[in-house]
Amino acid sequence: MPKPLLATKQTQASNAMPSENAISKRQNTKGVVRAWLYDRILTGLTSGWYREVLTRLPAGASLLDVGIGTGSAIAHNARLIRAKNIHILGLDIDRDYLSRCEKVLSRNDLLNHVTPCLTSVYDHCGGPYDAVYFSASFMLLPDPVGAIKHVSSQLAPGGWIFFTQTFHHEKSLLIEKVKPMLHYFTTIHFGRVTYEDDFREILSESGLELLEFFTMASTRHTSYRLAVARPYTGAESKAMAAGA
Repeated sequence: MPKPLLATKQTQASNAMPSENAISKRQNTKGVVRAWLYDRILTGLTSGWYREVLTRLPAGASLLDVGIGTGSAIAHNARLIRAKNIHILGLDIDRDYLSRCEKVLSRNDLLNHVTPCLTSVYDHCGGPYDAVYFSASFMLLPDPVGAIKHVSSQLAPGGWIFFTQTFHHEKSLLIEKVKPMLHYFTTIHFGRVTYEDDFREILSESGLELLEFFTMASTRHTSYRLAVARPYTGAESKAMAAGA
């Protein structure tokens, strides 16, 4: 007896739909490609940024890394991390990057030193940390002042906050529009254009004192800089409020 027409159409539609396994495999492949692109485009630059930060940390230091990504930049500094016995908790909100990160850390024997964690900086509570590091992730945050204040409360007394990122020398409305759109071509979020005056204002509003502002490399229009800051102490805050 022939099947009803409706049932036949449903069966055909069901057969035409991709299976859950096929969808999952496609998503996994896309995630692997995204993580691979991240490493190809950024690791050559950011591994040097991490080295600048890690060399400034004392032996046995604990570091909160905001935006650990695939962990490849950390892996390039594995020998330094093991030699100084540095312990890192790395936050990220991208599952694809963290999936690759765990494999990278395992291959480089860093799982005893580095712990990746899938969470937002705004949701994380831990410490006390000797230092917090924003590696190019600072320009991505929707509320940078709120993020700084949140992690500052998790710093050990005398702790530092490190920033490494690209600064543009001259204001450009074109670059301000184009930079956020690069995500659609590279799958990587590059965030907002950052200018020095704006950055210093954010640090001031967040209650941070800028200790070091070091240019690691530069071009005609941009520079890659390391900023080292710390929260003002109670006495310093009172002096500032009094106009000292």
